[in-house]
This record gives sequence, C-alpha cells and structure tokens, in this order.
Amino acid sequence: MPYTMHTLFSVALLTLLLAAGCSSSDKQADKADANLAEVTPTKSDSTTAGPVRVSLTQAQYDVAAIQLGQPMLRTLNTTLKANGTIDVPASNLVSVTVPFGGYIRKIDLEPGMKVRKGQPLVVLENPEYIQLQQDYLDTKAKLEYADLDYARQQELSRDNVNALKQFQQVRSNRQSLQAQLAGMAQRLAILHINPDKLSPSQLTRQVTIPSPVSGFVTNVPVNNGRFLNPSDILVEITNVDHLHVRLSIFEKDISRIHAGQIIHFGMGGDPSYVHRGEIFLIGKSIAADRTISVLAHPDGYAPDRRPDDFIPGGYVSAQVDVQTQPLQTLPEAAVVSYGGKSLVYVLEKKQGNPASYQFRQVDVKTGVREKGYVAVTLPSNINPATTPVVVNGAYSLLAKLNNSEEE
Repeated sequence: MPYTMHTLFSVALLTLLLAAGCSSSDKQADKADANLAEVTPTKSDSTTAGPVRVSLTQAQYDVAAIQLGQPMLRTLNTTLKANGTIDVPASNLVSVTVPFGGYIRKIDLEPGMKVRKGQPLVVLENPEYIQLQQDYLDTKAKLEYADLDYARQQELSRDNVNALKQFQQVRSNRQSLQAQLAGMAQRLAILHINPDKLSPSQLTRQVTIPSPVSGFVTNVPVNNGRFLNPSDILVEITNVDHLHVRLSIFEKDISRIHAGQIIHFGMGGDPSYVHRGEIFLIGKSIAADRTISVLAHPDGYAPDRRPDDFIPGGYVSAQVDVQTQPLQTLPEAAVVSYGGKSLVYVLEKKQGNPASYQFRQVDVKTGVREKGYVAVTLPSNINPATTPVVVNGAYSLLAKLNNSEEE
C-alpha cells in the first residue's frame, strides 16, 4: 500500500525522538559513573589515597594506654617438620649363628618374645660334637705324658750332653700338644662346653646355645628338626635399650640442623609430639630423594606411653626446634591485622600543650612468632632505630580510624 506524506513525516519524527532519548540516557549514565568514581576510593587503597593517618588528643592517648618503642633484634625459635623412623644401631642388632652345625632338636622362639642374656635359645645335636670332645681328652692325656717326659729329659740333659738332643725333641712335642689343646678348648667353648669339666663319662652329642644379649626376638628363620649350617642364622635379636630416631631432612634445610638441637616427635599416626629427643649425628651422604639422615637420641618415654611403643622401623613425625638469625621484632600487640594486611602505627608528630599526637599506618611483613614477639620487615623509608612505634594500643588506633571513616 503506498505511503502518504503524513505517514513518512511521522516515521521520521519518531526516529529523531528515539535518537535524542538514547543520547540523553548515555550522558546521564556517564555522569552517574563519574560521580561514583569520585566516592569509591577506600582507605585500603594506599596507592591512590596516600598514607593513612590518625590523630589523638592527650586524653585519648591516655585512655588508649599508648606505649611507644622501637623494633629490637632477637633470635627466635621456629620449627622444621620432618619424617623418619625408629632405628636401632648396628651393634644392637644380633644375628645368632653356630660355627659348628647340627640338627635342631628343641626350639621355642617366636618373634616379639623377650629374651635375656644367657637364656637357652635352641638345643643342637651332632655326632661330631662327640669327636671334638674325644680329641680334646686324647690331646690332654698326651700332654700329661709329655709333661712327665719333659721333666725327666730335662734332668738327664744336665749331666749327659748326648741327651740334650732328646730333651729338645721332647720339649718341642710338648709345646705342640699345648697349642693343640688350647685350640680344642676354644672350639669347645664356642659350643658352650666347659673343657675344664669335661671327662670320659660326660661326653655329649647335644649342646645348648644361649642368647648372647638381652632383647626381643625379631626373626626366627629356622624350625625344629632342620640341620643348621655354620652360615645359617639361627635367630635375630634386637636390643631396644639404645634406640634412636632417624629423620630425613631435605638438602635445602640441612644448614639449619646441628648437633644438640631438640626435637619433639610422635609415633605412628599420633599427631601430638609427646616425645622429646636431641640430635647427635648428621649424615654425610645424600639419598636419591635429596634427603640426609639425621640421628637423635630420645630422652625417654612419655609418662603415659609404654616402652613397647618404640618399635624399630616405626614411623615418626617430628618437629626440630631451629633458631633463626637475629631479626627485627616487635611485641605481637604492636601488629594488627586488617583487610588481609599486617599493620603497625608509627608516631609522626607530637605538638602542643596539652599534646596532640599524629600516627601513620604502615604495612609490614611478619615472620616467625615466639613468646609474644613477632619478626617484622618495615618499609625501607623507616629507620627502626629512631622511629617510635606503637607497641601497645595499636587496636585502639585502628578502631578510631575506622569510626572516623564511618562518620
């Protein structure tokens, strides 16, 4: 349908009105954004708002109990976490063997059993034991005859030069028998047979092997009726009187470790560090995981823990008390936390009578905390030796600052 002139004029007018309305809305929006930008800066935007200051009258200063001081150098203690195990010195791990094999005729040992030094461990049987005893008695009888012959030949050699050669031969034979008898006595002693009490009527084919140390049985690799070779281990015994803690310290932390440092540790999954120890040895080799072994002596057992809790090979979680280098520190009350930052207040100005005080809020970095003090790093433009810092009453300054901004 053809458009009339009136219709075309109406469409053009409507288009102009819409364009004008949009332009007006854009200008109002821009003006609102500009007004909003003027009021959005907050006290936490230190880069645009400049230093944050708070002023107190003398009365307010007294009510807030403000105290001033300077950062001081202190050596603080921190802790280094480490994992490890309960370990046993090699001298306390005993593998019992018998140089002269035999059949096991009696054994009653189980892992975990407690044994004392000298307690019978096993009874062995072997006909060769009889031969060893018989050889000893034969050699002993020959030596007794050689002693008599030696005395007789010695007397004859004094008067007859021709008998001197015979005497020397008798003496040599006697010395050989003495050496043989001493060696046989040692072999019998290894089998725990007393050669001094040995007689033809007391020969035995069985011997009893006693425990060489006191401790706990950790392994029994043999059984009754088995032939025990000289190279076989009869039983393994662990003496737990001198256990130590073996910690794994990462290479990057080893410079912070030294002998004499105190550790606190817990056993297994126990999260509490109820036991105490002292480092006595630092390893000189690095493992594949870049750790170094550090050994510590436990001071003893906690009153509510049994000694049996210290099981060789048991897992240990520990903390090592580490001293830091001297650091700039402030009392913890001097540092307040607000807006995700650590803040302190320094005195900028004191004037008038009665006095008025002006303090500046300063961002600091905090570190180790111990015994009411915290290590702090001040901005480079603050001289800690000459700038008074609020060491008590800092929260009162923060509260006044917040109340002022809210008003």
